[in-house]
Amino acid sequence: MKNLLNRKVELIAIPPKIFFGPDRSDWSAVLDLTGQVCLGHAKNSFIIIDRYRSDDLGQSSRSIDVDSNINNCISFSVVINRDIVNLYTKRARSILKDRLESKRNIEKIDIEKIYRSTKGKIFGGELARDLELKACSILVSSHLADPVSVSVSRIVSRGTTGSAASSHFKMNLRSRDHYAHDVALRTLSPKAVYDFIWARPDEIGGKPKSQFMRGISYISQTFNYSENPLTTFMWSLAAIEAMLSTSSDKANSGLLELRLKAILDMDNTDNIVGRFRNLYKYRNSIFHGNTILPYSFDSRNIFGFDDINHSNTAPFDIAAFTYALAIKILQRFFEMNKYDVKYDVVLAGAASKVSSVL
Repeated sequence: MKNLLNRKVELIAIPPKIFFGPDRSDWSAVLDLTGQVCLGHAKNSFIIIDRYRSDDLGQSSRSIDVDSNINNCISFSVVINRDIVNLYTKRARSILKDRLESKRNIEKIDIEKIYRSTKGKIFGGELARDLELKACSILVSSHLADPVSVSVSRIVSRGTTGSAASSHFKMNLRSRDHYAHDVALRTLSPKAVYDFIWARPDEIGGKPKSQFMRGISYISQTFNYSENPLTTFMWSLAAIEAMLSTSSDKANSGLLELRLKAILDMDNTDNIVGRFRNLYKYRNSIFHGNTILPYSFDSRNIFGFDDINHSNTAPFDIAAFTYALAIKILQRFFEMNKYDVKYDVVLAGAASKVSSVL
C-alpha cells in the first residue's frame, strides 16, 4: 500500500498553437475551480488545478502533436492518500462481489481470499476515469461559460499509463470571436455551469434524456472530432435539433425555426433564424447526395470545387457559426434554469407565430 501513497494522477490540458494570430486561451476561470470539484467516489478528495511546467512534457508524452502549445498548459490532479485508497478499494470490492455473485457455483469460490488479495490495492483505472470525466466536465463547463477564452487541443494523462487519455479533445475553431459576437454568447460562471451539468449525474453516466443533456452529448462529439469542419457542422446541428425537439414530436425545419426564434433573446433573431434556414439547406444537400465532394480518403484534398454550389468539404465558416449557435442555445437553457422546455408554438398556415417558451 505504501507504494501507492502520495502518487499523483494527473491530466494535462494543452491549448492549440495559433498560427494566424495570438493565443487567447485564458485559464483563469478554469483555475478558479481548483478545490471546488471532488471525485465521484471520494467526496473529500478535491481536484487540484494548476499551471503546468511543460519542460519535459514533450519527451514524456510523445503522442502530442506539433500543433499543440505545450507552453501554456494546466493540470488536473489528485494525490493518492489513504482515504482515496480505502474508498476505491471498498468500491473495487463491491464491484468484485457483484461479479462473483453473478457466477455459477459460487460456493466453490473463496470470496474471503479474493477480498484479502485486494487489500492495499486500488482500481487505478476507476480513479483515472473519474478524474478524466471530472476534468473534462470542468473544461466543457468553462468552455460553455466562455467559449472564446477556453481552447483545448489535447489532454494527456500522467501517473497512470503515460499515454494520451483523450487523443483528440479539441474546442478550437476558426473565426470563433466573430461568430461568438454574432449569436451574442455570454460570459457565465464556470462553477455554476458545472453544477448545472452535474445536477444530472445519471444522464452523464447513462442515457441523456433531457433536451439540454442530449444537446451536451451531441456537442461533445465535436470535442473529439473537430478536425473536420463537416463533422463539427453535423454534430452541432444535431445538438441544435436535440434541444429544439421534444420527445413527442418530429419537428420539421419550419417548426425548428419557430422554436429557435422562441428560445433566442437577441435583437437580430430574424437574421439568425434566416441563417439557420440556410444551414438546413446545406444539411439536406449533404444528406440527399447533392453535394459534390472530391474523391479522397485523407485530408489533402479538402477544398472542394469553387464553381459548384455547396461543394466545399471544409466549410469552416459554416461549422463555426453552427457550433456557436449550438453553444448559444445551451447557454439559454442554463440561463432559464431548465433542462427541458415546452415550446408554445401556434401554426396557422402562413400566419405561424411563436408565443413563448415555457
